[in-house]
Amino acid sequence: MIQDIAIEQLDIHPQNVRKVYTDIDELAESIKARGVMQNLTVVPNPDKKDHYLVVIGNRRLTAARKAGLKTMPCSVVEMTEKEQISTMLLENMQRSDLSVSEQAQGFQLMLDLGETETTIAEKTGFSRSTVRHRLNLAKLDQETLTRREENKDFQLTLTDLYELEKVQDIKKRNEILKTAVSSREIAWKAKQAVKEEKIKKNAQIVFEILEEKGVKAAPKRAKEERWTGKWKEITNIDLSQWEDQTKIDLQDTKDQLYYYQYYDRIYVVKK
Repeated sequence: MIQDIAIEQLDIHPQNVRKVYTDIDELAESIKARGVMQNLTVVPNPDKKDHYLVVIGNRRLTAARKAGLKTMPCSVVEMTEKEQISTMLLENMQRSDLSVSEQAQGFQLMLDLGETETTIAEKTGFSRSTVRHRLNLAKLDQETLTRREENKDFQLTLTDLYELEKVQDIKKRNEILKTAVSSREIAWKAKQAVKEEKIKKNAQIVFEILEEKGVKAAPKRAKEERWTGKWKEITNIDLSQWEDQTKIDLQDTKDQLYYYQYYDRIYVVKK
Protein backbone atom coordinates (compact mmCIF):
# COMPACT_ATOMS: atom_id res chain seq x y z
CA MET A 1 0.00 0.00 0.00
CA ILE A 2 1.33 3.42 -1.00
CA GLN A 3 1.00 6.29 1.46
CA ASP A 4 2.15 9.90 1.50
CA ILE A 5 4.68 10.57 4.27
CA ALA A 6 5.92 13.98 5.37
CA ILE A 7 9.39 14.56 3.95
CA GLU A 8 10.78 15.55 7.37
CA GLN A 9 9.92 12.04 8.58
CA LEU A 10 12.05 10.42 5.87
CA ASP A 11 15.73 9.81 6.60
CA ILE A 12 18.59 8.91 4.27
CA HIS A 13 19.60 5.36 5.13
CA PRO A 14 22.90 5.47 7.08
CA GLN A 15 24.03 2.16 5.58
CA ASN A 16 23.57 3.23 1.98
CA VAL A 17 26.92 2.82 0.25
CA ARG A 18 26.12 5.60 -2.21
CA LYS A 19 27.53 8.68 -0.47
CA VAL A 20 27.55 11.16 -3.36
CA TYR A 21 24.52 11.74 -5.60
CA THR A 22 25.03 13.17 -9.08
CA ASP A 23 22.71 15.34 -11.19
CA ILE A 24 20.59 16.29 -8.15
CA ASP A 25 19.79 19.76 -9.53
CA GLU A 26 18.50 18.27 -12.78
CA LEU A 27 16.37 15.69 -10.94
CA ALA A 28 15.02 18.38 -8.59
CA GLU A 29 13.87 20.45 -11.58
CA SER A 30 12.18 17.37 -13.05
CA ILE A 31 10.39 16.71 -9.76
CA LYS A 32 9.22 20.34 -9.61
CA ALA A 33 7.77 20.02 -13.11
CA ARG A 34 6.32 16.52 -13.01
CA GLY A 35 6.34 15.40 -9.39
CA VAL A 36 7.72 12.11 -8.09
CA MET A 37 7.02 9.42 -10.67
CA GLN A 38 7.89 6.43 -8.49
CA ASN A 39 7.31 5.76 -4.81
CA LEU A 40 10.06 5.24 -2.26
CA THR A 41 10.53 1.99 -0.38
CA VAL A 42 11.00 2.65 3.33
CA VAL A 43 11.26 0.82 6.64
CA PRO A 44 10.46 2.15 10.13
CA ASN A 45 13.46 3.90 11.70
CA PRO A 46 14.21 1.96 14.91
CA ASP A 47 15.98 4.97 16.43
CA LYS A 48 13.40 7.71 15.72
CA LYS A 49 9.70 7.46 16.44
CA ASP A 50 7.43 8.08 13.43
CA HIS A 51 10.45 8.27 11.13
CA TYR A 52 11.40 6.02 8.23
CA LEU A 53 14.67 4.97 6.60
CA VAL A 54 14.68 5.06 2.81
CA VAL A 55 15.83 1.75 1.32
CA ILE A 56 15.04 2.52 -2.33
CA GLY A 57 14.97 6.15 -3.43
CA ASN A 58 17.61 8.01 -1.41
CA ARG A 59 18.62 10.01 -4.49
CA ARG A 60 14.98 10.95 -5.17
CA LEU A 61 14.57 12.01 -1.53
CA THR A 62 17.65 14.25 -1.79
CA ALA A 63 16.29 15.87 -4.96
CA ALA A 64 12.76 16.20 -3.53
CA ARG A 65 14.10 18.10 -0.54
CA LYS A 66 15.90 20.45 -2.91
CA ALA A 67 12.69 20.83 -4.93
CA GLY A 68 10.78 21.83 -1.78
CA LEU A 69 8.30 18.93 -1.65
CA LYS A 70 6.36 18.46 1.58
CA THR A 71 5.42 14.77 1.20
CA MET A 72 6.52 11.76 -0.83
CA PRO A 73 4.68 8.57 -1.84
CA CYS A 74 6.13 5.63 0.07
CA SER A 75 5.71 1.89 0.39
CA VAL A 76 6.38 0.89 4.01
CA VAL A 77 7.84 -2.61 4.21
CA GLU A 78 9.44 -4.90 6.78
CA MET A 79 13.06 -5.92 6.06
CA THR A 80 15.93 -7.25 8.10
CA GLU A 81 19.06 -5.11 8.19
CA LYS A 82 20.76 -7.61 5.89
CA GLU A 83 17.89 -7.39 3.40
CA GLN A 84 17.97 -3.58 3.50
CA ILE A 85 21.69 -3.42 2.70
CA SER A 86 21.44 -6.07 -0.01
CA THR A 87 18.47 -4.27 -1.61
CA MET A 88 20.21 -0.87 -1.58
CA LEU A 89 23.37 -2.36 -3.04
CA LEU A 90 21.50 -4.08 -5.86
CA GLU A 91 19.38 -1.00 -6.62
CA ASN A 92 22.44 1.23 -6.89
CA MET A 93 24.27 -1.22 -9.14
CA GLN A 94 21.29 -1.58 -11.46
CA ARG A 95 20.54 2.13 -11.81
CA SER A 96 23.96 3.77 -11.74
CA ASP A 97 27.39 2.24 -11.37
CA LEU A 98 28.83 2.40 -7.90
CA SER A 99 32.48 3.31 -7.54
CA VAL A 100 34.85 0.49 -6.70
CA SER A 101 35.22 1.75 -3.13
CA GLU A 102 31.43 1.95 -2.71
CA GLN A 103 31.09 -1.63 -3.96
CA ALA A 104 33.80 -2.71 -1.53
CA GLN A 105 32.06 -1.06 1.41
CA GLY A 106 28.73 -2.60 0.40
CA PHE A 107 30.14 -6.10 0.15
CA GLN A 108 31.89 -5.66 3.50
CA LEU A 109 28.60 -4.63 5.11
CA MET A 110 26.96 -7.77 3.74
CA LEU A 111 29.86 -9.88 5.00
CA ASP A 112 29.57 -8.30 8.46
CA LEU A 113 25.89 -9.26 8.51
CA GLY A 114 26.65 -12.93 7.94
CA GLU A 115 26.82 -13.31 4.18
CA THR A 116 29.66 -15.25 2.55
CA GLU A 117 31.61 -14.63 -0.64
CA THR A 118 29.37 -17.19 -2.33
CA THR A 119 26.04 -15.70 -1.20
CA ILE A 120 27.19 -12.15 -1.97
CA ALA A 121 28.09 -13.28 -5.49
CA GLU A 122 24.71 -14.99 -5.89
CA LYS A 123 22.74 -11.97 -4.69
CA THR A 124 24.68 -9.29 -6.57
CA GLY A 125 25.47 -11.11 -9.80
CA PHE A 126 29.21 -10.55 -9.44
CA SER A 127 31.68 -13.42 -9.75
CA ARG A 128 33.24 -14.78 -6.57
CA SER A 129 36.64 -13.54 -7.68
CA THR A 130 35.28 -10.00 -8.10
CA VAL A 131 33.63 -10.17 -4.67
CA ARG A 132 36.93 -11.36 -3.18
CA HIS A 133 38.80 -8.50 -4.85
CA ARG A 134 36.29 -5.93 -3.55
CA LEU A 135 36.48 -7.33 -0.01
CA ASN A 136 40.25 -6.96 -0.17
CA LEU A 137 39.77 -3.33 -1.17
CA ALA A 138 37.49 -2.86 1.83
CA LYS A 139 40.51 -3.53 4.05
CA LEU A 140 42.22 -0.40 2.72
CA ASP A 141 41.88 3.06 4.25
CA GLN A 142 38.64 4.14 2.55
CA GLU A 143 39.30 7.87 2.77
CA THR A 144 42.60 7.49 0.91
CA LEU A 145 41.08 5.09 -1.63
CA THR A 146 38.23 7.51 -2.35
CA ARG A 147 40.67 10.40 -2.86
CA ARG A 148 42.67 8.30 -5.30
CA GLU A 149 39.49 7.35 -7.19
CA GLU A 150 38.33 10.95 -7.46
CA ASN A 151 41.74 12.26 -8.60
CA LYS A 152 41.60 11.95 -12.39
CA ASP A 153 45.31 12.72 -12.71
CA PHE A 154 46.12 9.70 -10.53
CA GLN A 155 44.41 7.37 -13.06
CA LEU A 156 43.66 4.60 -10.57
CA THR A 157 43.08 1.20 -12.22
CA LEU A 158 41.78 -2.12 -10.94
CA THR A 159 44.81 -3.86 -12.43
CA ASP A 160 47.13 -1.87 -10.19
CA LEU A 161 44.88 -2.36 -7.16
CA TYR A 162 44.99 -6.12 -7.76
CA GLU A 163 48.79 -5.92 -7.54
CA LEU A 164 48.39 -4.12 -4.22
CA GLU A 165 46.25 -7.01 -2.92
CA LYS A 166 49.26 -9.32 -3.17
CA VAL A 167 50.97 -7.45 -0.33
CA GLN A 168 50.20 -9.38 2.86
CA ASP A 169 50.71 -6.53 5.34
CA ILE A 170 47.62 -4.26 5.33
CA LYS A 171 49.59 -1.37 6.86
CA LYS A 172 52.07 -1.65 3.99
CA ARG A 173 49.22 -1.64 1.47
CA ASN A 174 47.86 1.58 2.94
CA GLU A 175 51.33 3.12 3.01
CA ILE A 176 51.76 2.36 -0.70
CA LEU A 177 48.29 3.69 -1.54
CA LYS A 178 49.00 6.90 0.38
CA THR A 179 52.52 7.60 -0.90
CA ALA A 180 52.28 6.52 -4.55
CA VAL A 181 52.10 9.46 -6.97
CA SER A 182 50.25 7.49 -9.64
CA SER A 183 48.36 4.26 -10.12
CA ARG A 184 51.31 2.71 -11.97
CA GLU A 185 53.55 3.48 -9.01
CA ILE A 186 51.14 1.55 -6.79
CA ALA A 187 51.82 -1.56 -8.87
CA TRP A 188 55.59 -0.99 -8.87
CA LYS A 189 55.75 -0.43 -5.11
CA ALA A 190 53.46 -3.40 -4.51
CA LYS A 191 55.73 -5.73 -6.49
CA GLN A 192 58.73 -4.52 -4.48
CA ALA A 193 56.85 -5.06 -1.22
CA VAL A 194 55.82 -8.58 -2.25
CA LYS A 195 59.46 -9.37 -3.02
CA GLU A 196 60.56 -8.02 0.37
CA GLU A 197 57.91 -10.08 2.15
CA LYS A 198 59.05 -13.21 0.33
CA ILE A 199 62.69 -12.56 1.25
CA LYS A 200 61.81 -12.04 4.90
CA LYS A 201 59.66 -15.18 5.03
CA ASN A 202 62.22 -17.35 3.24
CA ALA A 203 65.05 -16.03 5.42
CA GLN A 204 63.31 -17.22 8.57
CA ILE A 205 62.72 -20.67 7.08
CA VAL A 206 66.34 -20.97 5.91
CA PHE A 207 67.67 -19.88 9.31
CA GLU A 208 65.64 -22.61 11.00
CA ILE A 209 66.78 -25.32 8.54
CA LEU A 210 70.44 -24.33 8.87
CA GLU A 211 70.34 -24.25 12.66
CA GLU A 212 68.74 -27.70 12.69
CA LYS A 213 71.78 -28.85 10.69
CA GLY A 214 74.14 -27.34 13.26
CA VAL A 215 75.06 -24.29 11.21
CA LYS A 216 75.64 -21.29 13.45
CA ALA A 217 75.03 -17.61 12.89
CA ALA A 218 78.30 -16.11 11.70
CA PRO A 219 80.04 -13.43 13.74
CA LYS A 220 79.57 -9.91 12.41
CA ARG A 221 83.11 -9.79 11.06
CA ALA A 222 82.36 -12.65 8.61
CA LYS A 223 80.17 -10.37 6.53
CA GLU A 224 82.75 -7.60 6.71
CA GLU A 225 85.56 -9.99 5.72
CA ARG A 226 83.67 -11.73 2.89
CA TRP A 227 86.14 -10.49 0.24
CA THR A 228 89.35 -11.06 2.24
CA GLY A 229 89.64 -14.82 1.72
CA LYS A 230 89.34 -15.54 5.44
CA TRP A 231 86.02 -17.31 4.87
CA LYS A 232 85.25 -19.94 2.25
CA GLU A 233 81.80 -19.93 0.71
CA ILE A 234 80.07 -23.32 0.79
CA THR A 235 76.79 -22.28 -0.82
CA ASN A 236 74.38 -19.36 -1.06
CA ILE A 237 70.60 -19.14 -1.28
CA ASP A 238 68.78 -16.50 -3.32
CA LEU A 239 65.84 -15.69 -1.03
CA SER A 240 63.87 -13.95 -3.77
CA GLN A 241 63.89 -17.12 -5.91
CA TRP A 242 64.10 -19.94 -3.37
CA GLU A 243 61.11 -22.27 -3.61
CA ASP A 244 62.40 -25.59 -2.21
CA GLN A 245 61.44 -25.19 1.43
CA THR A 246 62.33 -28.77 2.41
CA LYS A 247 66.10 -29.00 2.21
CA ILE A 248 69.37 -27.18 1.68
CA ASP A 249 72.30 -29.17 0.31
CA LEU A 250 75.55 -28.63 2.21
CA GLN A 251 78.95 -30.16 1.56
CA ASP A 252 79.80 -33.18 3.68
CA THR A 253 82.30 -31.57 6.01
CA LYS A 254 83.34 -31.87 9.62
CA ASP A 255 84.17 -28.19 9.77
CA GLN A 256 81.86 -25.85 11.64
CA LEU A 257 79.70 -23.94 9.18
CA TYR A 258 78.29 -20.46 9.62
CA TYR A 259 75.61 -18.42 7.90
CA TYR A 260 74.84 -14.74 7.38
CA GLN A 261 72.40 -12.73 5.28
CA TYR A 262 73.62 -10.17 2.79
CA TYR A 263 70.76 -8.31 1.09
CA ASP A 264 68.54 -10.95 -0.57
CA ARG A 265 70.95 -13.89 -0.14
CA ILE A 266 72.04 -16.12 2.71
CA TYR A 267 75.64 -17.33 2.57
CA VAL A 268 76.93 -20.49 4.24
CA VAL A 269 80.67 -20.26 4.94
CA LYS A 270 83.49 -21.83 6.89
CA LYS A 271 86.83 -20.50 8.06
